[in-house]
Amino acid sequence: MKPPLYIHIPYCLQKCGYCDFFSRPQKEVPSEYEKALENQIKYLAKAFRVEEWKSLYIGGGTPSLLLPEDLKSLCRSLKAAAPLAHDCEWTIEMNPGSISREALLAAKENGINRLSLGIQCCNEKVLDAIGRKTSLKEIQEALFLAKDFWQGSWSADLIAGLPFQTKKDLERDIKLALDFGANHISLYSLTLEEGTPLKKKIDEKKIPYDEEEAEELWLYGRNLLEQKGFEQYEVSNFSKPGFESRHNSFYWSQENYLGAGAGAAGTIYGMPTGFRYTNVLDSAQYIKYWSEEKKALQGQDVRAALNFPCQIEELDFDTEEFEFLMLALRTKRGASAAEYKARYGKDLAARLGLKGRPEGKKGGALAWLEKNERGGDAFYTMTREGLLFLNSFLEEL
Repeated sequence: MKPPLYIHIPYCLQKCGYCDFFSRPQKEVPSEYEKALENQIKYLAKAFRVEEWKSLYIGGGTPSLLLPEDLKSLCRSLKAAAPLAHDCEWTIEMNPGSISREALLAAKENGINRLSLGIQCCNEKVLDAIGRKTSLKEIQEALFLAKDFWQGSWSADLIAGLPFQTKKDLERDIKLALDFGANHISLYSLTLEEGTPLKKKIDEKKIPYDEEEAEELWLYGRNLLEQKGFEQYEVSNFSKPGFESRHNSFYWSQENYLGAGAGAAGTIYGMPTGFRYTNVLDSAQYIKYWSEEKKALQGQDVRAALNFPCQIEELDFDTEEFEFLMLALRTKRGASAAEYKARYGKDLAARLGLKGRPEGKKGGALAWLEKNERGGDAFYTMTREGLLFLNSFLEEL
């Protein structure tokens, strides 16, 4: 097995008002957590017979809260558990407010080759409204640090449609990221998740929010990025040619992947049915269990290897088939008819409701689909406008 591996760091200086990811407020990552990560990574590599890591992604939370020495130790343990593929993309997320020269150098010197910087927005009024305790000064300092001590491939995370955010704000944020050399931009549309402080404040009318204006702002950002030579290769992701996120592309291609860390997930498809595991959503319990090495017998059934604290979701044939469409249609590449036939034994055009329909006679949601022929294969993609209605289209499927 040659899987991508996601490593979750579930600690933040403070949880943002819009975030529903698993994380806990803390000033730095406990060294005990990093040691627990090392033990789980070693276990996963043996239990799943990992030949090499196809890609690595250290996310969170806030991985830049790792002490530099702990980051170095984590990097050593990853390489000791299994070799890295010759073209392994290795990403680490860092946030303004916790990024440092030492963290950047530790990352670069130990093999990490891609940085993801969580800017989100540079307007302090907006940041205050969403409960993100980052100042414009910290963002600017982070960009200068990255420029001086990283000098490699890096991506900026931005959010469009935030309360009080304007077109001028978003235009400035995009320009700032590009001026400092970002070759990839993740431009997310604000999602109001149930149970988050921001959703509650908006529901109670304490913060003004207009969904239609938010959508228009995201579209404005998309147009700006395309004018700057960035290509939308997935719903929320834009890059210069050749700088697409390979790690995330493996997810969208429905490849098997593993996850280490509290709250991290891994998925194994088709055995003949697959499964998804999610590590325990409790960092203290995670540390307690993985504080010691766990024995993984070579050759044991991979399902039997899931005897650690986690939730397991069985993925039946219909679930995997729908996830194939859901993931593939998010991307510019689209859904391959040949891959679909090989995986699920069905005709993709028929599944999409296109079989027997004359070209140009597509109504409703079907009008959002395009067919492209490449290399003797048929790829079905959403139109540029259709991507905006992907969720509605998937509901019809």
